[in-house]
Amino acid sequence: LIVGGDKTLIGEDDGKVNILLLGMGGPGHDGPLLTDTMIVASFNTDTKEVVLISIPRDFVVLLADQGFRKINSAYAYAELAEPGSGGIVAAAAVEKITGLTIPYYASIDFKGFVKAVDHVGGVDVTIDRTFTDTQYPDEKNWYLEPVTFRAGPELMTGQRALIFARSRHGTNNEGSDFARSERQKKIILAFKDKVAKLNLSDLKTLNNLLNDFTENFRTNLEPYEIKRLAELTSNIQSDSVYSLSLAPQGNLICDGVIGEYENRAYVIQPCEGKTLSDIHEFLSDVVLVAKLKKEEAKIEIQNSTGKAYVLDSWRALQTAGFDITIKSFQSRTPYDRTILYDNSGGQKPKTLEYLQNNFNFTKADIPYSQSTADFVIILGKDAL
Repeated sequence: LIVGGDKTLIGEDDGKVNILLLGMGGPGHDGPLLTDTMIVASFNTDTKEVVLISIPRDFVVLLADQGFRKINSAYAYAELAEPGSGGIVAAAAVEKITGLTIPYYASIDFKGFVKAVDHVGGVDVTIDRTFTDTQYPDEKNWYLEPVTFRAGPELMTGQRALIFARSRHGTNNEGSDFARSERQKKIILAFKDKVAKLNLSDLKTLNNLLNDFTENFRTNLEPYEIKRLAELTSNIQSDSVYSLSLAPQGNLICDGVIGEYENRAYVIQPCEGKTLSDIHEFLSDVVLVAKLKKEEAKIEIQNSTGKAYVLDSWRALQTAGFDITIKSFQSRTPYDRTILYDNSGGQKPKTLEYLQNNFNFTKADIPYSQSTADFVIILGKDAL
């Protein structure tokens, strides 16, 4: 702490600090070094906003000396080749996918996660909806008894929090990568709130906390950097923290199969015709992308011109992650101007702002009653 002085974190002067958070089974688990969870915590120091970017474990990436492999194996391969190098190698692999500069990492195994949560007295989490997971794995290759979480507040123990964060097969729409990202965000925020009550400016307190997890926790953050990070994030409100998953979406990120015969494997990768550079561009303003994802706006496009090519520029909305539907024009008389109808009643402001900044149209004063989409866009003659 004394040596660090008033040093800033890498990226802080540019307004963005990125840290890779890694979770893995650890000793006693099947594939102990495979990263079950990979999250980039991207902190905007200017706006005091954080985006938690979940990297699916099946995303394929080119690893040095290994060829194309799933991203969750990057840490394991590096640790087996050179113990202690896993975090840096995993961060470099995630940099390839996201285009973000990630100078820091923090990794913890399941045992350490449980200890950490129990150490702070559990975490207070509000469960959005009731769900049950009948396929939650145990430490080997079997499953636990069905686990149920009921909507409402719950003080979770470490083990309970681990299941809540890892669950992949929940009912009631809790089986998606996005739902899992939201649950992991809840755990991270709840843990942050508990840790914030500790005196991390005191070296003894900080050392005691780190010593508890010596066997289960690894990071390249120095103690003074952890202190600085705690200072920067201490006043961040939960509504300023967003989650985003690089799961298959639109025509940017797709799932697929690589290999032949018995070596075939499910992977996630850029869609056909797309590259990692397109994903880098997509994440260039990650806070905006996360805010748009949170609104989950549905957009309907009707083409009144009769010319298919005018749709080309609007298909870019799919690459941006929007849920768009292209429907036949519902009227007989073509529109002279492109009109946007806001059926959301102003409840999707970031989506409207994005559309206004990237496309030309006239906003109608009334909703479009013949559609349930949040926004209806009818392309007029001015689009020709």
